[in-house]
Amino acid sequence: MSEAARELVIVGVDNAAFAPLLEILEEREIITAEQLCLLESEEREVDPQVFANRSISVQALEKFAFAEGQVVILLDSSEAINTAITSAENSGAWVVDAANNTRGDESVALIHPAFNAAELASAERRVVAVPSAGAAMVAEALFPLAENLQGVQVQLNQPVSALGKAAIDATAAQTARMFSGQDAEVDPAIGHRLAFNQLSASEALLASGHTLGELTLIHDLRRLLGDNIAIDASINTVSVFHGQLANLGIVLREEADLEKIRALLANGVRLQLAEQPSAENAVGSDVTIIGRLRQSLLGKRQINLCAVSDNLRKDVAMNCAQIAHLLLKNY
Repeated sequence: MSEAARELVIVGVDNAAFAPLLEILEEREIITAEQLCLLESEEREVDPQVFANRSISVQALEKFAFAEGQVVILLDSSEAINTAITSAENSGAWVVDAANNTRGDESVALIHPAFNAAELASAERRVVAVPSAGAAMVAEALFPLAENLQGVQVQLNQPVSALGKAAIDATAAQTARMFSGQDAEVDPAIGHRLAFNQLSASEALLASGHTLGELTLIHDLRRLLGDNIAIDASINTVSVFHGQLANLGIVLREEADLEKIRALLANGVRLQLAEQPSAENAVGSDVTIIGRLRQSLLGKRQINLCAVSDNLRKDVAMNCAQIAHLLLKNY
């Protein structure tokens, strides 16, 4: 089947990453409007979407017939989507999971298109996973140093968009109420106010004191960078809509000159250096911006740096689009 005849199916039209994904697909002319199928759970009413100046209707996931040759991108998670994964794979379609539906399943290859896209050829199943947005950014920042990495402490500040579209809407509503002198309504799913706040955790704490999101970040980084690297992570949620920032405390196996490290980072894939990067600089960009590179005061083999990126466009949407393009073209 030719690339032009194959369909790209997107599940999760109501997801925060959907709009930037459509933008990238159209900007890069990865597919035509005739190749695009949009799905959402039948319990949600979603208006038709515009792609390449065409109106695309949104079909019910539960009634859709998957077929061989399709590439299916999952932006959402639910029981219906778990059922759809099995149906799509059994039909001969490829599935790209960007919503942790297959979290913990080692038979599902974890693919970052900038590092290990070649693993698509040897994938055990026709289901592949995309790293979490935080893991994608941190992996890009650390990949040029991977051979000399002994350990890393990740302090990720994620925006409310990392929690989903409902969190974006809740933050906007809370902000409006507070500006008008009213009390903000707290989202019971989070348990805390999102507007004008910082959360040490936005999920339940596990027995280890970590959240599931933190353990997922650690697991994804080990799969991408190597399980011989000691990794720990904390994820805070900050009251901004888009753009994530991570402070990274790195332990090297051998001492390295800061200028050598700077040169490695300057040549890294999708990396750009800046003195004092902010999340605002990264929103709308297709690169991870690295800055504040400095020697740690804790030891000669320890360095600190900061990384920022657009969590929705670059770290979810672009990775999905690039993997889908490879699958449509080559597999």
